[in-house]
Amino acid sequence: MKPLIGITCSRTIGGTWSVYSPGHFMDYTFDEYSRAILHSGGAPVLLPVAQDQRTIGAILKHLDGLLLSGGPDIHPRQYNEQPLKGLGEIDAELDRMELAAAREAYRLDLPILAICRGIQTLNVSLGGNLYQDIAQQVDGSINHSQKAAKSVTTHTVTVASGTRLAEVLRKKKVWVNGRHHQAIKAPAPGLVVSATAADGVIEAVEDISKRFVIGVQWHPEGTWKNDLNSKRLFKAFVAAAGTR
Repeated sequence: MKPLIGITCSRTIGGTWSVYSPGHFMDYTFDEYSRAILHSGGAPVLLPVAQDQRTIGAILKHLDGLLLSGGPDIHPRQYNEQPLKGLGEIDAELDRMELAAAREAYRLDLPILAICRGIQTLNVSLGGNLYQDIAQQVDGSINHSQKAAKSVTTHTVTVASGTRLAEVLRKKKVWVNGRHHQAIKAPAPGLVVSATAADGVIEAVEDISKRFVIGVQWHPEGTWKNDLNSKRLFKAFVAAAGTR
């Protein structure tokens, strides 16, 4: 059987083009995530925002892996900070769902791949914090929010030797597609930094005490069709989920 991979959804507001009344929330995630999981040998399962602790726990017990997907900013109250200038869109209900899912999957030792907002969710769920806006909080930062198609790699990251990410990618430096304005400031206990950008911004973390927990700040779901590094990351994740 193919391993079942849960993919967290974000939400958007329905417009006049929708068959639903304007103003109604709709769960969504970009199909690139599902296609990457399917191509890598997994079976994608979308997880809607409407959850509580019991439903999240019940669902995760039937899954073999969890993909924390991209989305809006996390409310800074989740890491005990006031909102700063540069904070973008937030969704408190999405925060509650994803943080609960991340903590429970981590507790169950479920393989986790966390992408963009996902790496931030993973970090906050375990006690870490974030830069609310890189451009304003990191002196000399490069442009991490490129205006380019998600299929285009825009800057390099350096992968730390001896990490699981280095084992998966088999490279010390890779080109990635940066499309974010927030990032990990202080890693949560248990998470180690496995990749950084040229300006020192954290681009990947992992937990080697778990079967598979890797978070990346870039978007491998946007490049997996033509990028070997992205293919390797998804295949390693699904392979780990298949050993449950």
